Amino acid sequence: MKLVTSAEMKEIEGQSEDAGVTTTELMLNAGVSVYEAIVLQPKFDPDNKENELTDGLVLVLAGSGNNGGDAMVVAALLEKTFPEAEIKIYFHKRPRPEDPLGFPEKLTYTEAEEQDGQDLAEPIASQAFELDLTEAALVVDGLLGAGLSREVAGDLAQIIDTINKARTQRQYNPTPLFVAAIDVPSGLSTDTGAVLGTAIQADLTVTLGLPKRGLYQYQAAAYTGRIVLGDIGLPKSLLTEVAERAEKEKSPALITAEWVRCHLPLRPLTGHKGTFGKLMVLSGAKEYLGAPYLCTSAAMRSGAGLVTLAAPQSAINVVATKMSENTYLVLPEIESLEIAVQAADLLATKIKEGSYTAVLIGPGLGNDASKLALIERLIEKATAGFKYPKMVIDADGLNLLTQIPNWFKKLPSGNILTPHPGELATLRHTSIREIEQDRFKAAQEAAQEFNQVVVLKGAYTVVAAPDGRLLLNPAANPAMGTAGSGDVLAGIAAGLLTQLAKAKDTLDAFEVASLAVYLHSMAGELVSRDYGTSGPLAGDFLQAIPQAIKAIKNGDSLE
Repeated sequence: MKLVTSAEMKEIEGQSEDAGVTTTELMLNAGVSVYEAIVLQPKFDPDNKENELTDGLVLVLAGSGNNGGDAMVVAALLEKTFPEAEIKIYFHKRPRPEDPLGFPEKLTYTEAEEQDGQDLAEPIASQAFELDLTEAALVVDGLLGAGLSREVAGDLAQIIDTINKARTQRQYNPTPLFVAAIDVPSGLSTDTGAVLGTAIQADLTVTLGLPKRGLYQYQAAAYTGRIVLGDIGLPKSLLTEVAERAEKEKSPALITAEWVRCHLPLRPLTGHKGTFGKLMVLSGAKEYLGAPYLCTSAAMRSGAGLVTLAAPQSAINVVATKMSENTYLVLPEIESLEIAVQAADLLATKIKEGSYTAVLIGPGLGNDASKLALIERLIEKATAGFKYPKMVIDADGLNLLTQIPNWFKKLPSGNILTPHPGELATLRHTSIREIEQDRFKAAQEAAQEFNQVVVLKGAYTVVAAPDGRLLLNPAANPAMGTAGSGDVLAGIAAGLLTQLAKAKDTLDAFEVASLAVYLHSMAGELVSRDYGTSGPLAGDFLQAIPQAIKAIKNGDSLE
């Protein structure tokens, strides 16, 4: 699903109107979408007897543009659903029915158009608003939305800062203030995610029609909260045309559940372990015994037919107490350069003899001179003509690559690299700050420079291909900010790579990496639904991997 700029969204809405869908209809649909996203929150669910809106206070902020109209539709729908609640509208330059640039004249929800409210330009209204923020359950932000190009200042900046202050003061209360933003949090750049002076800090952003590019930038994450997509009734034929054009032009796009469902490996009834491929995992330093367990288990949980863990006996003795479904390749204790060369030769021989379809290198491997010699020998064999299957390289595998001059000119192309920002900064000889300033650009440039698929981990993980394609994970989840989460992702990627390398004549590692990122994120989503976002461990994600596959196939999604 294409990530759009403000100008692109305006053009698409114009094309929609040419196709017969009026601005008024889009606005009504937008209001309904925002309302539906709000009442999907358990604390606002009308079927939940303890919901906070039954007799609570809602503050709806409406500006003069279309977002103000959307907000008033939301207010009308909330009032219908919660007749005992107090729904208060505060205007900043109230939409005027006679103004074609403001609130639409022929709005079906006349009760939305005619709702009374207070003008925040009036001192009495401003004081009342500040007092209401101490008690309100919900604030709906319809002040600015998309298209903002200059810094927010004056009384509008003061309104935004007042909301943020109230939200911060109440964040540890039993009933914290919840802020829902329409399309884009007011004050945030639609295109870059930059804060233009000041911006609303939302708990939920309902982006309308198509996802906005700026919402998924690193600097925007602290302001958007959870991002969901609101359907505003754009014609399906137009959306299909936009998607096809985006694919052709290799525009940045979101990974969607629908796309994932179409690309997950099939499981034929006649399938057996050979059908689903064999994976070799190189891991297991004595200091990092959790990593081989996590990545190997994740590969098995994601459907690989057979997984072999290659590690020294000392590591296997520990890991084998937790895993019984995989096999092992016993490597010598890699404590010298000579032994490292022997281990590399043994590994390469077993990969070829065993007809392995994929290799995972790096999690918990260790980073010392002997491990460097091991990786150098493996690459040396590739340059001498040894043909490896496609690889996933993670963690210490990446750290070791950085110590090999011109490694990307020696490593076969088309593998999957899974760096976090610090690892990518080291690979590219730059800073984490520079990586985070434009994650799209950083991932794309790295993929093209290295001729590898690059998965830049973090909030809204970016997947980039050497040919310029770029996909983005639609979710960010703090529950996944725990040690070992990256090992699980590497294992999922390797497990999917194993299956698809076996099943397809032509393998697209970019598609595999994108599938893995979404599946990993869905597993985290399922875990956080049960445990919350504070305290889940990487091991908790393992059981959720097959559940995530099932959930996606049954229609669940992150969008």
